[in-house]
Amino acid sequence: MFIAGFTKDQQEKFLNLAYTMVYADGRFDEREQLLFIGYSVEIDPSIDMTKVHAVDFEKELAAFDECAAVDKQKIFFELYAIALIDESYPESEKVLVDLAKKRFNISDEKMAAMREALQNFIDSYKNLNKVVTE
Repeated sequence: MFIAGFTKDQQEKFLNLAYTMVYADGRFDEREQLLFIGYSVEIDPSIDMTKVHAVDFEKELAAFDECAAVDKQKIFFELYAIALIDESYPESEKVLVDLAKKRFNISDEKMAAMREALQNFIDSYKNLNKVVTE
């Protein structure tokens, strides 16, 4: 949702973070896959999605240290959404989310607001799908 405004280099680094988050629990859930593939419409068209790979999460987060607080919130939200989208939140994902939360100085209140907004989005999508398919 929020990746288009970043530089090509930042987009590549984000994709590596996202890939690392997706595979943190050792599986690629269908909803995570859809979210991840969706980034392809937001990113620079010259980025090769087949070259995305797992990285040292904490080191890759450092690429965003000089970004504005709002940009850090955008990156955090995207990563947090990946962790929550499959409605499973194992410890392996919590560890990565906590690293990003601390690195980007995300408050508990902001994190709770993001979680609520994401849940509202998921619920709205489910309701829309129900209306269309029934």
